[in-house]
Amino acid sequence: MRIAAGLVLASFLLAFSLSITGWFERFSAATLFGMGGFLSASGFLILHWLSEKFRIFVRARSIRRLTLGQTLRFFGLLALVKAYQHVLPALFAVPTGLIDVAFAGTSFFVAARLVRADGTARPGFIAWHFLGLLGLAVSVVLAILTSSTRFGLVTADHTSQPMTWFPMSLVPVFIGPMVLIFHLLAIAVALEHRKVDGSR
Repeated sequence: MRIAAGLVLASFLLAFSLSITGWFERFSAATLFGMGGFLSASGFLILHWLSEKFRIFVRARSIRRLTLGQTLRFFGLLALVKAYQHVLPALFAVPTGLIDVAFAGTSFFVAARLVRADGTARPGFIAWHFLGLLGLAVSVVLAILTSSTRFGLVTADHTSQPMTWFPMSLVPVFIGPMVLIFHLLAIAVALEHRKVDGSR
């Protein structure tokens, strides 16, 4: 757990440092969102498939804490603010902000009511996390579609490119990948508990 916490902290410090110096501005918003989502999801799936030690680590995680990790999505409020300020296109920022705030807010209910006292999941828990993944996918797709004028959805001076600026760039390079991994971890742990219960 200490190693995992250290890796998360190191990832945050690296992302924060590169973000605040403007290093991510050399990339398109589509690239940051696409790579952030792809690398985090594929990295998790490969580790889970190939490493028994990683699977043991996964099984020991608390699905309640993993669910509360979705409170990071309150950062989505910034998207709503930037849409109001006409910095980000509403087509991307409004759905993204509303989805993020909805999942951040309901994470308290899910952690309290859809997790049993023994730490196993109640009905609806896995579905909520799958919906959370779907919400992230919607945000990524909208970020890509509004990253340039090639799709005819935005004007040249009103794209999702400001998502490469600090502090918004923390979303595709750290916050988004983290909440995606929290969703995947929670689903994996819940399914593992279900498998163990079914074998008894």
